Amino acid sequence: MPDSNIPSANSVQEEAIGLFERRFGVGREILDRITFLTLRDEIWACTSTPPAGITSERSPGLRALRRQGDRLKPTSTFLIALGDRITSARINLEPEALRHLLLGQRLPVSSTEHGYVALCFQGDVVGCGRIHNGILQALIPTGRRRELLGALTARP
Repeated sequence: MPDSNIPSANSVQEEAIGLFERRFGVGREILDRITFLTLRDEIWACTSTPPAGITSERSPGLRALRRQGDRLKPTSTFLIALGDRITSARINLEPEALRHLLLGQRLPVSSTEHGYVALCFQGDVVGCGRIHNGILQALIPTGRRRELLGALTARP
């Protein structure tokens, strides 16, 4: 008998598509071309499934979401891959604001947004952030933060 706490493949697909469509304004026509697979507490995005008989500890593709309690948190990597297809929940940052966020500081924002956002710099998505009670926080992995700080420092 299947475990009723494990989402079916179809519900995982709809859950992932629904989040990116509603929250980030990504068109369903883009998301329908992606297969979302679950592995432990993660949802992976891929454009094809492995051939029958081939198994792996990791899903193919990019990690798109992580389950955190009853919520889904988008990954910076997948938001970057979606790039300009993200039409809502985007926060455009000036260099100094981005630097502060990358250093782990939180910034007050006037936005009425609440929840996960795509952090953007000069039009490009650079990672995931979250707004809670008018405070913006970067949720970007440490290695990526270092890369971005290095790029900001090297800017003319």
